[in-house]
Amino acid sequence: MSTAAPQPTAGGPAEARLGAEAAMAQMGMTFSRDNRCFIVAAQVYLMLAGLGLPINGSLLSDSASRPAFLHLFTLGFLLMMIYGIGGHMLPRFTGNPIREGAWPWLQMGLVHAGAASFVAGYFAGWHGLVVAGAILAWLSLAMFAARVWPVLWGSPGGTR
Repeated sequence: MSTAAPQPTAGGPAEARLGAEAAMAQMGMTFSRDNRCFIVAAQVYLMLAGLGLPINGSLLSDSASRPAFLHLFTLGFLLMMIYGIGGHMLPRFTGNPIREGAWPWLQMGLVHAGAASFVAGYFAGWHGLVVAGAILAWLSLAMFAARVWPVLWGSPGGTR
């Protein structure tokens, strides 16, 4: 009788577990550079949105600049925080990797350009610039959805 442990067969549960562990090992617990940048940018947008309080006197003023400051909060702070935390946490919950490389940087460029265009359009009174900013922000949302889709709907461990 042999006392050696049985060897896992190819494609068995042990191999799947090792694949999932390898995928999780590459993720680590620290924020990736792009997720850190999203979160830092969120803090900057929160401070910029906060400027609306002394300028307008309150959040509920009827000032023409109110939509600009509200969008600094929503497009800037909230969306960037969702991108940063979502890109960090969702792969850890599912065990599936998120698309990296140029994807998050293009997404970040789109949301920055969208928020800046949106706010500048409100301050300048140019409706076309507001619409362009909204389209750019929407494209960043579409890109985030494309990045997160395989994370949420892929099989555990990153195998699809």
